[in-house]
Amino acid sequence: MLVDHWRNLFFIHFHEVGTHRFLLAGPYIVTAGGHQAVVIFFVLSGFVIARTIQRAFDRGQWGWASYLTHRLVRLWIVLVPGLVLCLVWDRIGAALGTVPWSHFANQTGHAPLYATPDDGVIAFIGNLLFVQEVLVPAFGTDGPLWSLANEFWYYILFPLGLIAVLPTSRLRTRLINTALVVVLGIWLGPTLLPLFPIWLLGAVLLIFPQLPFGTSVRWLAAAAYVPIIFLCTHLYDSLRIGSDYLLAGATTLFLWTLLSASRKAQPDTVKVRFCRGLARFSYTLYVVHLPLLTLIAALIVGDQRWQPTLPHIAAASSVLAVTIGFAYAIASLTEFHTESARRCLERRFGLGSSNA
Repeated sequence: MLVDHWRNLFFIHFHEVGTHRFLLAGPYIVTAGGHQAVVIFFVLSGFVIARTIQRAFDRGQWGWASYLTHRLVRLWIVLVPGLVLCLVWDRIGAALGTVPWSHFANQTGHAPLYATPDDGVIAFIGNLLFVQEVLVPAFGTDGPLWSLANEFWYYILFPLGLIAVLPTSRLRTRLINTALVVVLGIWLGPTLLPLFPIWLLGAVLLIFPQLPFGTSVRWLAAAAYVPIIFLCTHLYDSLRIGSDYLLAGATTLFLWTLLSASRKAQPDTVKVRFCRGLARFSYTLYVVHLPLLTLIAALIVGDQRWQPTLPHIAAASSVLAVTIGFAYAIASLTEFHTESARRCLERRFGLGSSNA
């Protein structure tokens, strides 16, 4: 998502590229899958959240208070400062009184946003309560926050639905949960519900039989999966949600093959440390990157996006590096302290930990 937004803000569309078009085809393809990255994340999220809920039930530690504490601390510890930062960057851009900022901030063809930026109090509160794209727009220039509302309400819908169908639940509890699922489904139906089956595919992975696929099968699965991502990127404009379902199905099957690996990753290897290091601040990067990129692009690019020449690529790459470093710095103050903040709240309010 980050590189998709970065490329859209700084560089012209591929069909406008003048020279070295063939050499640039690969980079343009690789940086075009921002929406597809969200689809893949939804499948992964469904698997991870469903597994933590399952473990809590298996241990007899499930409870809504603990579960919501985990989820809300995880979300708000980054979202609150992220919204404040978005407000700051947007107000700076607006205060400059320049055409470029409003051009970048408002034009869907120039920046990957979805509506005229709204940085008012109602939009701020609505985004805090995860009703963006349901009752309010995504806050300011932070367009990617649309998917955070999906994520939050899927966190709610899944355990409600699970408890409703569990035979071990009391009848009254099952009826109440069923009613809540129906009410939420009707409310979220036109906006957030269409992508819920994608999230559920990740949860379905928990009931797939674990087959002993070998390393060669996993490599073949990866070789088949990567072209599907690029195909779905190409098909999105024509198939829309149909391409999302196609990608989600392929992602689910690919993860199924990966889960057959029996050997644990060695935590001290460079590759594992690098991947886990990126994962540590991925949520912060998602929340804070676009408002900052939009402001910087408005300041240095102007009305006409750049041709992808070497000097322009070098300049834009420096901005990308600064954005990543900025997100890491914010994460060091917020996301890295998620667990300690959660434990503090649990001790203060006497909540038992369910590891959910």
